[in-house]
Amino acid sequence: MDPEFSRLVDEAAGISTSGRWAAVNEKIEKLTAKPGAGNEWWVQLFGALSFRIFSEYLLLKRAYEEKEKEKETALIAWRARNLLELSVWCVYCSKSKENARRFYEDAGRDVLGIFDAFARWGTATGQDPRWLDDIAEGKKDISKQAVSDGIASLDGPFKEVREAAEEVGLGVHFKVGYRMLSKVAHPTAMQVLGTRNDLQNDTFFSQGCLCFAGAFQAVEGQLLQAALDSK
Repeated sequence: MDPEFSRLVDEAAGISTSGRWAAVNEKIEKLTAKPGAGNEWWVQLFGALSFRIFSEYLLLKRAYEEKEKEKETALIAWRARNLLELSVWCVYCSKSKENARRFYEDAGRDVLGIFDAFARWGTATGQDPRWLDDIAEGKKDISKQAVSDGIASLDGPFKEVREAAEEVGLGVHFKVGYRMLSKVAHPTAMQVLGTRNDLQNDTFFSQGCLCFAGAFQAVEGQLLQAALDSK
């Protein structure tokens, strides 16, 4: 493996061996036990982000370390792309509590978007009106749950990851990384007709490790500050 790739891989691995990974988990447990008034959603969000980046990193490693004959380049690229997006969200949410709240509330907007897509499909394909009524009721339930969670409204579009990347100064890096990984993560012409090679695997794995390290650092900083504020 290229020395620079090896450096990125070692940096990601060092997060676990240095004890930083365990320290973050410990802080999440403490904050979950005592989140503070009105802070439950914030702890839930950063706990979920931590879980996702840890999980994706371990799955990336597993995909890369498979026996050579079983190694799937598309899977490595997909895991790396997931970490790229997660790194953007971790940095975005770490920039301000307003950003974190926006992302937290977008979970409901994502669900409504799925309901809307099914409603459009149902209308276009002439589905039974009762089926469409069930979707409408589902949307109402989501909106009611949002209100109970302190979310005034789910109206409007969700924040797209490319927009978030631009806002935190990662736009150029995100565009090139996402384009490169997407060409292999799903069946593009290049992915279908191309051939796998070790350089691709090393490149995608090291990029995933870089994104994991960046995402972890953003989350770690927030949790360290929260732990200090709670004392």
